[in-house]
Amino acid sequence: MTEAMWQHLQTHAVQLEQLTKKLTALEADEETNTARMARWLPYPPPPAAEDKQHRRETPLFTIACFVQYYNATYTGRPGSRAIAIPDCWLSHPGLVAELATLTYTWRAAHLGRGATPRDAQYWHDRWRVGFAERLATEWVHAHCLADEHKPAGAPARADRFSDDNPPTRSGGTP
Repeated sequence: MTEAMWQHLQTHAVQLEQLTKKLTALEADEETNTARMARWLPYPPPPAAEDKQHRRETPLFTIACFVQYYNATYTGRPGSRAIAIPDCWLSHPGLVAELATLTYTWRAAHLGRGATPRDAQYWHDRWRVGFAERLATEWVHAHCLADEHKPAGAPARADRFSDDNPPTRSGGTP
């Protein structure tokens, strides 16, 4: 009986080792594929704190890079709602909060194994359109969109990644 139990233990130990190797490989594969571009994405994705070479950066880096990507990709014709995100975006807390979700939903819809064309289309049809509308009507002063920053709405706030002082510089450059 002891011999039979020893055989079962040996078999289970081998199986456990094989499972551990497979799990380790899957975890490594998942980590390297996080930023893998979806086949339908025509442009390189913006840099992000989630990329290996930027691991020391904060999500604000990811958002700032996405702002540049958005402005280069999604600015529409003059007079449309598809306007550029102003450089003073860090000075508008509601805009920062919405940019955070816009950035990370874009990443989920376009990068990694979980990205699907359906999610990407939903992002373009719902998330981006709604954001563009709110950008033009709710988050910033008209001066911010045309010339220079003018305080509007909630005052600038300190974020959890920077010093305790509200930003005084214009944001948007990583």
